[in-house]
Amino acid sequence: MRVFYHGAYKPPREFNWVVGVVLLFLTIMLSFTGYLLPWDQIAYWAITIGANMANYAPILNRPSQLLLLGGIEVGQNTLLRFYVLHVILMPLAAAIFLAVHFWRIRKDGGISGPL
Repeated sequence: MRVFYHGAYKPPREFNWVVGVVLLFLTIMLSFTGYLLPWDQIAYWAITIGANMANYAPILNRPSQLLLLGGIEVGQNTLLRFYVLHVILMPLAAAIFLAVHFWRIRKDGGISGPL
């Protein structure tokens, strides 16, 4: 809310706002990939429903589901894929984007009021 109140999404800070939105997306994806890791019935059906939702995307419907699951249905490949995403790739991407986010805050003069 502070970003909107102070107008921190306006120039010259719009790039930092975009990086913040990417960090929000990574946080949501980290929670989605971590949901399958207990490998129980609730996790299985939640990921099945999420993958079926990806199947209804307008352009990349079937390829996005195959990329997400590593096959036609939730199985061993999906568990391994989600584990690697959750433990290695997404935290690494989040750390890089967080470093860029903090660097841009310092470069833009810190957290200040409206310009």
